[in-house]
Amino acid sequence: MLTRRHLRIKVFQALYAFDYDPERGLLSAEKQLRKSIEDIYRLYLYDLAALLLIHRYAKERIEMNRKKKLPSQEDLNPNMRFANNRFLKWLESNEKFKSEIEAHHIKFGDEKDLIRNIYRSFIEDERFALYMEAENNDLKEDRKIVKYLYGAYLVENENLHEVYEERNMFWSDDLDAAQSMVVKTITSFDAKREHIADLVPLIKNQDDLDFALKLFRVCVNEGKQFEERILAKAEHWEGDRIAVIDQLLMKMALAELVTFNQIPVKVTLNEYIELAKQYSTKRSGQFVNGILDKLQIEMTEAGEIRKIGRGLL
Repeated sequence: MLTRRHLRIKVFQALYAFDYDPERGLLSAEKQLRKSIEDIYRLYLYDLAALLLIHRYAKERIEMNRKKKLPSQEDLNPNMRFANNRFLKWLESNEKFKSEIEAHHIKFGDEKDLIRNIYRSFIEDERFALYMEAENNDLKEDRKIVKYLYGAYLVENENLHEVYEERNMFWSDDLDAAQSMVVKTITSFDAKREHIADLVPLIKNQDDLDFALKLFRVCVNEGKQFEERILAKAEHWEGDRIAVIDQLLMKMALAELVTFNQIPVKVTLNEYIELAKQYSTKRSGQFVNGILDKLQIEMTEAGEIRKIGRGLL
């Protein structure tokens, strides 16, 4: 489930793209913003699908070994612990997951070597071996091993990331949100209530999506006015000397301050200062902080920033 910070990042990316191609129009840009947000959900589905493909490959290996001309006792009586993992079996039979995979066109194509290599890493892992041989066989252990294997062999897997890069231009920014959704799906699964277990929704509620779309529209429609106010406070700085990213983030901050009267001023300022540190120069956090602090004081005194509720300033 996306946080407001994730949504701010998606709006920032959309504004950056719009600045370079404003001729395509606001409606087209908003459509692209919606798709960009939806792409996080697709990454989430891809990661779950990768887990499922590894599980399926493990079961296929068991069947292949059983069909050997001279199978061993181990081949005939295999350890089924991973094959019967409760979470992975639920995911495999989940109708919602199947329909989402189809609806979002989640396909790995010919990446069989990728799946095979990840599984080999699993069976060479000491913690996996302990799981397979442990006497205790409960849901908690099933969830724990899937979460561990996911974190150890999928989260930072460069070959898997190459697959995502081909499908999502912003995959590196989106992946942490998608991965947190995967972890939540694993940890929240309860086999006793699996009939109501579900995938993690991308958006908490319509208000969050409305927040992103409204923030984008206000930034586009009022961007020139916000830019003039920013430049007026940026003493000794010409417009072309201020980093484009810094300007965009400050415009977003001003749009948020004047538009969303239930978001505390401090929350807004801190969010965009942190984004400036993450996406711009080393000095950007301090620079953005200085400009926004001056502007929010001025705009609050002028009544342009009005917050509802106690403690919102």
